[in-house]
Amino acid sequence: MKLTNTNYMIGYVKDFVEGRTERLEFDLDFPYNIKKRYPKMLRECPDLADCFSCYLVEQGYDEGQVLDDDDYKELMRERFEQFMSVFDDGIL
Repeated sequence: MKLTNTNYMIGYVKDFVEGRTERLEFDLDFPYNIKKRYPKMLRECPDLADCFSCYLVEQGYDEGQVLDDDDYKELMRERFEQFMSVFDDGIL
């Protein structure tokens, strides 16, 4: 299964939580990338796309908008780890 758009978004978030992208850049581009790539992610793997949306969009990006930079990055890091654990747990 080819997960081009899903892998792009995983890498995009990973760059942020590992400090390679600043919050301003991340916050400006994340909504655009989700709007552009999420429909394609759904075609690639609906379950994985829904999981990404739940952890990283709804429980991460959306909830984190009221947090300061450090708390926001920590929240996104936690949600990213939870999202990635679906692979370790064999869920997807």
